[in-house]
Amino acid sequence: MKNPVIMKYIHFKQFLEQLGRNKFFTFLNLFGISIPLMIIMLMVLQIDLSIHPSGPEEENEQMLFLNATRIKSSEGGYARGKVHLGIIERYFLDKAPDESLAFSAVSSLTRFETSRVMDIPLRYTNAGFWQVFDFRFLEGRSYTRENVEHGDQVIVISQKIRHQVFDNTQAVGKTLELNGHTCRVIGVVEDVSSLGRNTYAQVWLPYTLRSNPSFNPRGMGGATGDYTLTFKTTEDWNFQDIREHVASVASKLNNIMGEDREFIFGGPSSAAETYFRGYRDPEAYSGLLSSYLGMAGKILVILFLPALNLISLNLTRIQEKSHEIAIRKAFGATRKNLIVRVMLENSVLTLIGGIIGLLMAYGVAVAFKSHIFSSYFIETPAQAIVQMNYGVFFVLILVSFLFSVLSGLIPSIRISRLQPAYVLKGGAL
Repeated sequence: MKNPVIMKYIHFKQFLEQLGRNKFFTFLNLFGISIPLMIIMLMVLQIDLSIHPSGPEEENEQMLFLNATRIKSSEGGYARGKVHLGIIERYFLDKAPDESLAFSAVSSLTRFETSRVMDIPLRYTNAGFWQVFDFRFLEGRSYTRENVEHGDQVIVISQKIRHQVFDNTQAVGKTLELNGHTCRVIGVVEDVSSLGRNTYAQVWLPYTLRSNPSFNPRGMGGATGDYTLTFKTTEDWNFQDIREHVASVASKLNNIMGEDREFIFGGPSSAAETYFRGYRDPEAYSGLLSSYLGMAGKILVILFLPALNLISLNLTRIQEKSHEIAIRKAFGATRKNLIVRVMLENSVLTLIGGIIGLLMAYGVAVAFKSHIFSSYFIETPAQAIVQMNYGVFFVLILVSFLFSVLSGLIPSIRISRLQPAYVLKGGAL
């Protein structure tokens, strides 16, 4: 009696030889598996890196984000924007612990060098910004609350700016002209991925160096602004406390505005909720469950359509080797053995196709990330740091195995009904 392990090795070797002989069908099978997986991996990659970008925002599970406000009037008019600095200073700055509240506004600066023009993304922040987010300092330190309150002209720059402006030499203590200010560099941080929507910049400055419009809570446009807020939980400042305080601020603002206007905050929300809502009205967002179900539906459709093609390809492949199957059954191969063999062959093809799809997804993401990550909320997608989510990949492989089993089910049923004599006489499966 032959060793079962040796028999499985022989069957596997025969299967690989068959793949080599039928190159066209092998290509179609692998194409049908790898391309859908590549497309899904790119979709998930964009979403995952937007929700959990590398760098300072990587650990954002304990954060809530407030990025939008909306004011409706009884006549049907409305104003939309981010959060006004006046709201932050009056209702949030003294309530939240220093280490748990970050707010910032973005801008840009065009700098003319001898041989090039530089577009520098700026971010105006409070001092707590550096305690909420985990930046990696290469030189110096961040600016303090006293620096911000006194309007000190101090800045933190990225590694890239140090390289481009200061020829990669020590930058702390040197000055840089920004919007009419001669600013002193006090810190250099590691470059931040542009997918970090709440932290990305190349120069960070105290928000008191920015020209901020006056706060007018009774005006339609005077109560919206340019700032985004990030709340980080502490032992004395949890998610419920944050949400209740934001709701109380909205209530106070509505009392000031009167009955003919309604003030609405778009949050505070988790990173996932913030991403899926995008720039839709706060009232139009239907929640994470709806977003996840919609994404799962798209993934299932992308995987299901190739599965239908694989059923046809499997039938054709089995038809070609029908004589071999008939002989095996004539010599004692059971229905179970034949079905398991087809399923194993499908599983091997799925695994090979999945690995190819993963490699293709990574290659396309690196080569074309400027296009893949290009959207209205990502400023410089070419600087996005690509990192694959292997947990998602293994989940997709498991789902692909499920579809692989489904695509082999019909051929397996046909095999179980096979009559060797009929096939050997020229009959079709």
